[in-house]
Amino acid sequence: MTSRERGFVAVEWVAAIGFLLLPIVMLVATMPVWAERKHAATVAAREAARVLVRDWPAADASRATGVAREVAADHGVGADDVVVRVRAATGGRGDEVRVDVDVVMPAIDVGAVRVGAWRYTASAVRRIEDYRSR
Repeated sequence: MTSRERGFVAVEWVAAIGFLLLPIVMLVATMPVWAERKHAATVAAREAARVLVRDWPAADASRATGVAREVAADHGVGADDVVVRVRAATGGRGDEVRVDVDVVMPAIDVGAVRVGAWRYTASAVRRIEDYRSR
């Protein structure tokens, strides 16, 4: 006795595209956004720490925060998506200055579709020179 298997290829094709291909395309299209925002956070933290060390002993945390926000904006990250925390802005010679920059990373960001988000934190630590004069 022979049995005939019958199926409908169009339904299987649509299901494969909807459940397999579309999520992969969305993920691949979002990955460059993650790389760009990660780089923006890293550069913003580094530049803010550099400003703090350069201006020592009269370092101003609000100025460093402004520099970090400006750098992030130059890299295409909106002000609402950036949080800057300056830690140990004033210290003595040999102390370290630390700046943390949090950037919102969209889970899916393709065209006008933006769904979900998580935060990435970039940190920069710079040492105040041991023999630097005031």
